[in-house]
Amino acid sequence: MEKGGGYDSILQDLKARKFAPVYFFCGEEAYQIDKLTQYIEDYLLNDMEKAFNQTVVYGKDVNARQIAETCGRLPMMAERQVVIVKEAQGLSLKDEEEKQLLAYVKNPVKTTVLVFAWKHGTPDGRKLFGKEVKKSAVYFESKPLYENQLAPWINAWLKERKHKIEESAAALLIEYVGSDLPKLSNELEKLILNKSAGTAITEDDIERLVGISKEFNVFELNTAVGTLNRAKAYRIVNYFIANPKNGPIELVLGTLQSFFTKLFVYHYNRNLPDKDLASVMKVSPYFVKDYHTAAKNFPLKKVEQAFYIIEEYDLRAKGVNNSGVERTELLRELVFKLMN
Repeated sequence: MEKGGGYDSILQDLKARKFAPVYFFCGEEAYQIDKLTQYIEDYLLNDMEKAFNQTVVYGKDVNARQIAETCGRLPMMAERQVVIVKEAQGLSLKDEEEKQLLAYVKNPVKTTVLVFAWKHGTPDGRKLFGKEVKKSAVYFESKPLYENQLAPWINAWLKERKHKIEESAAALLIEYVGSDLPKLSNELEKLILNKSAGTAITEDDIERLVGISKEFNVFELNTAVGTLNRAKAYRIVNYFIANPKNGPIELVLGTLQSFFTKLFVYHYNRNLPDKDLASVMKVSPYFVKDYHTAAKNFPLKKVEQAFYIIEEYDLRAKGVNNSGVERTELLRELVFKLMN
């Protein structure tokens, strides 16, 4: 097995029972770290073997010397033992203890599988420990996915479970949930619960089971503003005013800010092919067509004006220079100014 690798290749090797003596999973995105760690915890040993040969500890509760000593033991009535260090970022790596653990990582016991689950960042690559785990362990850094990477992730997740999703439904789910992979997986679990294998998840399924209106939501408001569809924009605003929990002004301001930021990037990269545009803008390719239209209605100068308008209404929503205007009316004013 190679020392590095992506999530899929590591999981494939684990399922094929090709094990390495040391794994180091780290990064900002906890979901994939947890999934790889959980697979090792659940499936490397059978239930009988786990009783004597599986040790799960937390970084703040052990020191480097104890980990090295535990890993040096021989398995009992099993081919290997498993040692998992969860929340490994809590490890205190003092000089002598670090040397002992580094010596183990450089020359591990072949009958031990040692796993570090280091969340919310990576070890300092300038220090010996950070350098050595990259060189000697199967090292995987789990990074947050960009918006344009989420649809392939959803499709792969569903394919593994013999399901699929319509492109528009995936786009709606992404816009609603964002890049929170645990939340995305939870929503997908709900969506496939009553779907037959092979049938596609639709926008109606998203509306019914996830709880987002496919017609009255902040992302449809972005589209209405971008296309200068005033009638649709005001219908959505009126819906938000009648249902303030579904469209608080803070949420609307945030999504509009994101929309115009991406439109700003679009203007400076508009000659790129759509696939490359999606990558640069960090959006799903499904939405690039919306930015083609919006760019015609909002040339660069109007995009810059939109930023000033959004900033103004962000301050007014916080009570600065508001003159007593109701928050719901601020929302109506905001959309009017952006589209006129």
